[in-house]
Amino acid sequence: MLYELRRYDVAAGKLPALIDRFGSFTVHKWKEYGFRLIGFWTPLLGEKSNQVVYMWAWESYEERTKKNAVWRADPARAKKWAETEKDGPLVNRVFNQLMEPTSYSQLDKGEAYGPDASTRDPYLFELREYQAMPQKITNVSDRFGGFTCQAFKKHGFRQVGYWLNRVGGNDQQLVYMLAWESLNERVTKFDTFSKDPDRARVFAESEKNGPIVEQVTTTILRPTAFSPMK
Repeated sequence: MLYELRRYDVAAGKLPALIDRFGSFTVHKWKEYGFRLIGFWTPLLGEKSNQVVYMWAWESYEERTKKNAVWRADPARAKKWAETEKDGPLVNRVFNQLMEPTSYSQLDKGEAYGPDASTRDPYLFELREYQAMPQKITNVSDRFGGFTCQAFKKHGFRQVGYWLNRVGGNDQQLVYMLAWESLNERVTKFDTFSKDPDRARVFAESEKNGPIVEQVTTTILRPTAFSPMK
C-alpha cells in the first residue's frame, strides 16, 4: 500500500469555503471513484494555520494515476470549481508526498489506535516528521521499530502509523502519527516517556557515533466532521 499525504495552503479567508467544498462535494465524489480517504484534518497547533491536511491510500502508482485522471476529467468537478472560485481560487498551493509504510506501521498491521469513534469523543492527531541526519534514516527507523514503538505502547501512546517517503519530501525523513484524547494527555505521556531509563539507554547506544535526528516537526491536527479517522 502507498499513502499520499497532501497539504493545501489555503487562500486567506477561504478555509470555510474549502472545507465546505470538500465536505459537501469532493469527498463524496472520491468515494464514487474508489479513492481511499484515510483522514482529513485542519491544524490546531503547528507551523501553519491556513492549511488542510489529508491522506489517501493506494494499492499502486498505477491505481493513483488512473483514478486521478478520471476524477480530474469529471465535468461535475469542473462545474463545482468554477462555482466556488468565481471570486478567486481557494487554494494557493498544494504539497504532496507518496510514502510507504514501515514494517512496524500499526495501520498496515491492522492494529486499531483506539476504540470505535462512535463510542468516544474525536481524538487530536499529531503528525510528527523526523528529519534524519544525512545517511541516518535507517538508524532512525530501526530505533523506532526495535524500541520506540514498544516503549510508546508501554506508556499508553496511541500509534496510528509510520511511513518513509518514496516520492516528494526527501529520502531522509520518517513520518508518523499519534492520537491523543487531549493536549494534557500528550504532555503527561511524553514526559513519562522522556524519563524512562530504557529510553536513555537505547538513545545513548544508538547515538554513540553522533546524533541521528537533525530536527523534528510536529503538527497537532483536528479531524473534520467528514474525516474517516476521528
